[in-house]
Amino acid sequence: MEIKVLGGAREVGGSCLSVETDSCKIALDYGIKLDGEPKKLPTDFDAVIISHAHLDHTGSLLNLSKHNPTIVGAGITRDVTVDLLHDMVKIQTEKGNFDYNDQHAERIGQCWWVRDAIALSGMKVNLQHAGHVAGAKITCLEAEGKKIVYTGDICTHDTEILKGCKVETLPKKPDVLITESTYGGKVRAPRQQLLDEFMEDLLKTMDNKGNVLIPTFAFHRSQEMAKRIDTAIANGYLPRYNVYTISNLAHKINDYYNQNKQLFTKEIRRQKSPFKYKHVKHLYRIAQIEEPAIVICTSGFGHAGASLQLLKDWADNERNSVILTSGYLPPDSPLKTAKEEKFFKIEEDTYDVKALVKQIELSGHADQNELVEIVNKLKPTRTILVHGDIEQAELLSERIGEMTDVCIPQQDETIDI
Repeated sequence: MEIKVLGGAREVGGSCLSVETDSCKIALDYGIKLDGEPKKLPTDFDAVIISHAHLDHTGSLLNLSKHNPTIVGAGITRDVTVDLLHDMVKIQTEKGNFDYNDQHAERIGQCWWVRDAIALSGMKVNLQHAGHVAGAKITCLEAEGKKIVYTGDICTHDTEILKGCKVETLPKKPDVLITESTYGGKVRAPRQQLLDEFMEDLLKTMDNKGNVLIPTFAFHRSQEMAKRIDTAIANGYLPRYNVYTISNLAHKINDYYNQNKQLFTKEIRRQKSPFKYKHVKHLYRIAQIEEPAIVICTSGFGHAGASLQLLKDWADNERNSVILTSGYLPPDSPLKTAKEEKFFKIEEDTYDVKALVKQIELSGHADQNELVEIVNKLKPTRTILVHGDIEQAELLSERIGEMTDVCIPQQDETIDI
């Protein structure tokens, strides 16, 4: 058996691994690196297993649209992935440099098998709850007398809307554990402490009648944030305020969430339409905002869209706040320079930042302690670290090196099992 790391080696993004036996070849994820040159991935797979819908795990699927692929994953992952691919087609077509259209995105949905288990030639594949986002799965496969567990993106702690992964349900003593290492070197404060800090910062800005910009991603993070604030206002923890979402894609994904209540916590399942908010309004344009306001909008890294425009509009006012809840920001993100250097540049223009820019990592990824716990409980013979910058992977390797044989592969490296 051979495992080849086709993407996500020593970096975040573009996740794709090949697992090949004498009789079968599958891909684990088929992502794209959004801020880099597209990588041409192989197309000769018997099946492609998708862990979850984020584009860094699905964005290359359009390349398979002409090859009649077998794609396996959760139903909500299929629906959201197709919408994200449509969005990618629209953006890239506007730039004039894309070979795919909406029919190619629809084709991916038509090739999708909604399964938690499949049997291929000489290989069994089972999918289990990963906790990262709605529909996220861990892949457990058996072939040639070997067991492999691939986490995709994983979260073992509960969030307000989603239960974490139950590590004890995963296969013990796998021959290989392939795990993300996004936060392999970071230990976060307890989630409730982070939530309290987040709410306190909202209250301070609201008391000053300021605006709050919350850049986020259309899938899951937008729904989680809107539900968090909607519930806090409904419970009287936050005062009534103008709270908006601006993302047509996020608004559409809300419907998938309402249709798939069984994926969420007991509290969410008890509600008739949990992602139809009472105190958070969807807007189509920035011009519709009535200030002061809290605005949850895309893009999550501030590169474009409403989050970039509002950053430019609101950054120069000390009464305003920008709250970042993602732990990872790419080097070219204007949010990163706004936070670290108190200015940011867009083309030839420089913008000073007087607003509070704060990062509170309400992440859906496991931190170092959670990743160490996974290794400690599963006791894999070998652990392969992917989907993390080299520094994060090395810090995690130091913590688990006495428990398991650790490999931090390079791009296109092949590992014999």
